[in-house]
Amino acid sequence: MKTGKELLLEIGTEEFPPSCVEEGIYGLKKVLENKLKENRLEFETVRTYCSPRRLVGVVEGLGEKQKPEVKTVTGPPVGIALDKKGGPTDAARGFAKSLGLNVGELEEIEIEGKGLYLGKRIMEEGKKTQDIIPGILKDSILSLTFSKQMTWADYDIRFVRPIRWILALYDNRVVNFNIANLNSSNVTYGHRTISPGPIIIKDSGKYFKLVEDKGKVIVKGSKRKELILSQIKNLEDGVWKGKFRVILDKNLLEDVVNLVEIPNVITGSFPDRFLYIPKELLIEAIQHHQKYFAVLDSSGNVSNYFIIVQNGVKDEGDVRKGNERVLRARLSDAAYFYEADKKHDFDYWTDKLKGVIFFSGLGSMYDKAERLKKISVYIADLLKESGRIENSEKESVKVSRVKNNSFYEKDDDFYKDLRKASMLCKCDLVTNMVVEFPNLQGIVGRQYALERGEKADVADAIFEHYLPRFAGDILPSNDIGLILSIADKIDTITGMFGAGKIPSGSEDPFALRRKAQGIVLSILKGKYDFNLGDIIDYSVELFSKYPGFKNRLDYGIREEIFNFIITRYRFIIEKEGKRADILDSVLGAGCNSIFDIDLRYNALERFINEADIKRIILPMVRCKNIINKKEQRGEVNPGLFTEGLEKELFMSVSKKEVLIKNLMRSKDYRQILEELYKLGDVVDTFFDKILIMDKDVKVRSNRINLVRKTVDLYMMFADFSKLIVNSARGDN
Repeated sequence: MKTGKELLLEIGTEEFPPSCVEEGIYGLKKVLENKLKENRLEFETVRTYCSPRRLVGVVEGLGEKQKPEVKTVTGPPVGIALDKKGGPTDAARGFAKSLGLNVGELEEIEIEGKGLYLGKRIMEEGKKTQDIIPGILKDSILSLTFSKQMTWADYDIRFVRPIRWILALYDNRVVNFNIANLNSSNVTYGHRTISPGPIIIKDSGKYFKLVEDKGKVIVKGSKRKELILSQIKNLEDGVWKGKFRVILDKNLLEDVVNLVEIPNVITGSFPDRFLYIPKELLIEAIQHHQKYFAVLDSSGNVSNYFIIVQNGVKDEGDVRKGNERVLRARLSDAAYFYEADKKHDFDYWTDKLKGVIFFSGLGSMYDKAERLKKISVYIADLLKESGRIENSEKESVKVSRVKNNSFYEKDDDFYKDLRKASMLCKCDLVTNMVVEFPNLQGIVGRQYALERGEKADVADAIFEHYLPRFAGDILPSNDIGLILSIADKIDTITGMFGAGKIPSGSEDPFALRRKAQGIVLSILKGKYDFNLGDIIDYSVELFSKYPGFKNRLDYGIREEIFNFIITRYRFIIEKEGKRADILDSVLGAGCNSIFDIDLRYNALERFINEADIKRIILPMVRCKNIINKKEQRGEVNPGLFTEGLEKELFMSVSKKEVLIKNLMRSKDYRQILEELYKLGDVVDTFFDKILIMDKDVKVRSNRINLVRKTVDLYMMFADFSKLIVNSARGDN
């Protein structure tokens, strides 16, 4: 049973871009929750919805009054506030007067890390919700941000689209506030063409039904999607009797759901003469501009039917005919461009890449293809050295190094295919088909490569090097595609960082964050264990000759790029609800292989769940506290040992050092953690019985070096001191 009242907020706008609908739903929910919590208002749930012309938030179980708050006001330190006899000084009396209190009403309050202060804990009563909710709603609206924003008229506010009305009700009473020229009210509006008139909302509980019945608007996106899918299913089963099926592209479906306020599915058709266009190209031509759904026949071929989702409730035939006319024109264009492209080969398109700028001052797309060839071969060399990639002759290949921008030419099929895919992967950017249908990049390249007799692995890599294109997208299927995908994204990120185009806040015009995440996911899928920093260094050197790189050849840029990519790994684990401090611990050991970071992370996460990790953390912390800011590093001299426990620790650490190095090579991280766990007792006994800061300088320095050697042993795997535990950390 709900307690509290209901709050309803509707922001009426011009049509939302489909790409911003999810941003609005998530953003409004987050902003409302944060603002209510900041204002100490209790609530049960916040639900948010969006249709093309409205963003809606519903707060259920909203408290009628703020929670009371205890505020602590501090004045002068006790040493200043009280004299030697414990009486109040002028400072104490002045502070009490400023609060309207007697000195005797003040309290001694301890501030962590600072000491005792004179102060007062004051209970602040909460205000009524109805008095503060107008400011909260206004602030919430103005706090919303979108990837696409605009201003309008002479107003200085920014929003995804111009705001046309604001409906706000708390406990079915209007919440009064204004933004720009708009005053909030209890009035909303229906479908722009079917039922555009005003609708008065007197009961927020009836809002959704009233807007749907009277305004012909379905506010909830999930319900709009259900209607579309049910109408399509009725068409497939009832009309077509299973002979045809609609291609339900996930992204297209989400876009269409967010383009209509009330959906109506209509069937259209186009002339059979266009069906000769290759399947994927034809599907994209149908789906790209007008947001139609393509239809397959029982053999899996594209049929001449297509699906239109109308923003309305019925069609007298005009909507279908109009859309058929538009699609015929689009397909005529596609057929023309496809025929024009058939006259050319990859040599022609490769040469045309020389006239296409990659980025101002960073060379042409042809130059990029040459860089991709070098980076891809460099990655393959690293993987071949580790045994990850084998060619048909099982040859031993020396690793190429970053000198004079050179790399070893390899003659085996794998390297030939990798170099070929690198040089061809950008060629379709200059084809007529991709110029007209940009979403077909990669798809056209793969199709044209197959038509011109290239190997399937090469053709697939041309398409797959763009993967993943969006969250949840597929990844490349083989080593050539994975390597080329990593190389392409490393090259773009390096170039943009060198040109000063580093993402900030929500601004990321070159989608570098998505590319960085693609690098992480591709490395993990391929199980590629290489030093990412080496590849970044190589990529930086390849850009050194370009004027647009702004002479940023210091290795600071290498750290920036590495950290930028690692941040996406952090994003992935945090999105899964995993602990970021485990990642910080692994990174603290200086690990530069994403695959190895992932292995260590997973091993440490499992160990934490199964054992008392404090038996590793606390002994290491005791060691680190000792060596912090102590003498310079030196070798341990066993001849200076004066206690048996020194020798015992030294022997334990030395033996485990050899063992752990072998375990590191085999990546047996569970056993490493077991060995470090066993070491904890030896370390603790050493600290409990041995005084590190001996009066003899040589003995003291030798003991500090022994402790430092122990820290180095822990650090071979991770910096365990970065792990968060609910326990005090000891020192000596």
